[in-house]
Amino acid sequence: MRIKGGALVVGALAVALTATGCNATTNEGGSGDSGEAKTQSGSISYEAADNTGPAKAVDGATKGGVITVMQVSDFEHLDPARNYVNVQQLTGNLIYRSLAGYVEDGSGKMLLVGDLATNPGTDVNKDCKVWEFKLRDGLKYEDGSAVSSKDVAWGIARSFAPELNEGPHYIQQWLYPGGGYNATYKGPYEGGAMPAGIDTPDDKTIKFTFAEPHCDMPYAAALPTSAPVPQAKDTKGQYDLKPFSSGPYKVKSYTRDNALELERNPNWDANTDPIRTAYPDGYKFTFGLEQQQIAERLVADAPADQASLTWGDTPPAVLPRTTAANVANRVAKGPTQYVWYLGVNNLRIKDKKIREALYYGLDRDAALKAIGGTSAGTPASTLMSPTTAGFEAFDVYNAPPTGDVNKVKEILGGTTPPPLVLAHSNTALRTAQAEAIRASLVKAGFQVTLKAIESTSYYDQVGRKNNPYDLYLHGWGSDWPTGSTIIPPLYDGREIADEGNNNLAYFNDDSINTEIDKIRAMPAAEQDAAWTALDKKLMTDFLPEIPAYYDATHELYGSKVGNAYLSDAFGALQLNKIFVKQ
Repeated sequence: MRIKGGALVVGALAVALTATGCNATTNEGGSGDSGEAKTQSGSISYEAADNTGPAKAVDGATKGGVITVMQVSDFEHLDPARNYVNVQQLTGNLIYRSLAGYVEDGSGKMLLVGDLATNPGTDVNKDCKVWEFKLRDGLKYEDGSAVSSKDVAWGIARSFAPELNEGPHYIQQWLYPGGGYNATYKGPYEGGAMPAGIDTPDDKTIKFTFAEPHCDMPYAAALPTSAPVPQAKDTKGQYDLKPFSSGPYKVKSYTRDNALELERNPNWDANTDPIRTAYPDGYKFTFGLEQQQIAERLVADAPADQASLTWGDTPPAVLPRTTAANVANRVAKGPTQYVWYLGVNNLRIKDKKIREALYYGLDRDAALKAIGGTSAGTPASTLMSPTTAGFEAFDVYNAPPTGDVNKVKEILGGTTPPPLVLAHSNTALRTAQAEAIRASLVKAGFQVTLKAIESTSYYDQVGRKNNPYDLYLHGWGSDWPTGSTIIPPLYDGREIADEGNNNLAYFNDDSINTEIDKIRAMPAAEQDAAWTALDKKLMTDFLPEIPAYYDATHELYGSKVGNAYLSDAFGALQLNKIFVKQ
């Protein structure tokens, strides 16, 4: 899962999930702050009590009011086929529902349960190759029409369309393995055909048949890929602006770069939903503010801002003010599952020695200080986060956090590296961070030019194969808690397409692709160690890009925001059970 390229926001903590039944607990607010990245605990639950709506009530919560989310920039995508940034998914969860989803309470535990479906999926033959989902009774769209399994199939089918390719690709790749998931099937817009391997024998049933075992299908079913899209409501590229609601809220108005307003979907039935409480009457997302302005307003907590929150990290200039007693209890903070990288375009920088020199030239401390210091993260040396299951710390290059200019000179041996273009989001904090990185690389002997990109199209632009950038900042974290959702999306070169790439290093090596296939075929118990070993091999033999830091977050909210906590599924303030204090 991507982390927002513009405003400083965060992603999900990895969770060691097992297929068991267990009961959810309730936490009335706040978040842990050990300062240490950790693998969280949780489970896939098939217990009827966990999979049955309504969602467990929050003590003291009341219905009513409007929550305001203040943002620096607009979303890139809300279309479920294109939605692959954590805060966009948190927003999308209010508008549409997937086959499965997470029940959580901020305690560090969470349950994967059925959302549209009655449970997280049935492994029909007990070999993880055939998965069946049964939709609940009473599911309705915003116009009162019934949600059908055929709508779920259409939603997945349209995600194969080349023009809608920015979202998760797991289910697509499992249906069409071997690289290039949409090389043969390109979506339903030419003739309406469905992908091979998807069947809808009736309006309540959808079945997936894979050639190979995929025991983590319940996790993939929790991604927005499986949200229903009725064919008659599919506006293709314009669906971003008004997804058709199957969740508790619908789009009231959306003015790009200004505001998105959500209001209640009167046809959503709480009795069908074990995940969302839908306490607020609506949500308003405001765009175009500076993060320092947002933070200052939330610290001040004026009446107009008391029911507001931000997914952006607190800027360095405001951090000292957040320790005051009346502010400190309105901060959600801690490590996340993301790693931020100085992405290196391997199509343009093909020499590993140049990449090694960049590794030693990067001043990680300066990059962090520009956005908040230790509240923003800690220096990284691995491609996978410490939150990943089976993680083992290693440091192949042992570069000091401030960089090593002499080592850069040793590696380059007197040669002058080519001029480089470093792309970054055009927000104030990302610009400051990019300048700190540029300064450190210039000090090490590189010629670096900065190129600002509009934050609302950042990943779209760097995700184009033939982009003109040598370097760019980007963040990635696991979609569920294993290296299978980090290494293959980022480094399987067979999946590189013209647009919509997750492999932003544009790295492609046959030996790594083969090893990815080998690990995927291993028993689940052996895979964690194998992904860690492959992380080390990538760093040692190839260094496709440069780990910069392990992400952390520091988010503010107003005094009338109730039950505010960091989502363990997404790492930012969760909206599903939040309420406005009366």
